[in-house]
Amino acid sequence: MKLIYLFFVAVLLLNNCQSDETTTTRFIEPPDAIEPTEGYDGVYSALDGTWEGKFKIFEDQDPGKRKVDQLTNLTLSQLEKPSLKLTQTIDVQQIYISESPTLQRVRITDRYTDNDGKEQVVKSEGVNKVEDGEMICIVNKPDETVRHSGSLVGEHTIVWQRNEQNPQKIEYFQEEVHDNLYEIIGYGYYEGDDTKKMPRLWFYGRYARAVSN
Repeated sequence: MKLIYLFFVAVLLLNNCQSDETTTTRFIEPPDAIEPTEGYDGVYSALDGTWEGKFKIFEDQDPGKRKVDQLTNLTLSQLEKPSLKLTQTIDVQQIYISESPTLQRVRITDRYTDNDGKEQVVKSEGVNKVEDGEMICIVNKPDETVRHSGSLVGEHTIVWQRNEQNPQKIEYFQEEVHDNLYEIIGYGYYEGDDTKKMPRLWFYGRYARAVSN
């Protein structure tokens, strides 16, 4: 089976509200996750090269009560919820270079444009690896180091998660790559978010492989 690795750099938008109640959400079990095997050689190779596209962030103005069955097997239809508002679009370039069958380096350039047309460029570097049978991606951003653990779900899909507290950073991303296109859909709970409700922030990324001159 051709195993595909997808890497995602999440952009965190934290609000200023504070919660009076502290809750901890466990990782959601990916549906029909494939058990770890030794067959990871070349798991990152499909992403070697340069990818460009847009990453969008949506905020749910009315999250509603948490429904676990809607937090796996994500589809684009979930981004059509009327209460979701697009809050930011980021232009992204990611360059992947495999150094071995189970180790890949990545360089990331994120370009943010504010309402006045002023652009901010943020550059990060990371590594995708397999360690002790676990798929891991680590990104060194200017202000933090982000670590996600991965689970293979089918031939083309990987679920990436992290669950951190103090401050709260809970993320779930479902990512697919097919030839010259890969897509990301996911959500996050951050400091002040009520984990008894549906996620406040949702994400969608769509990237195309850049054509070499």
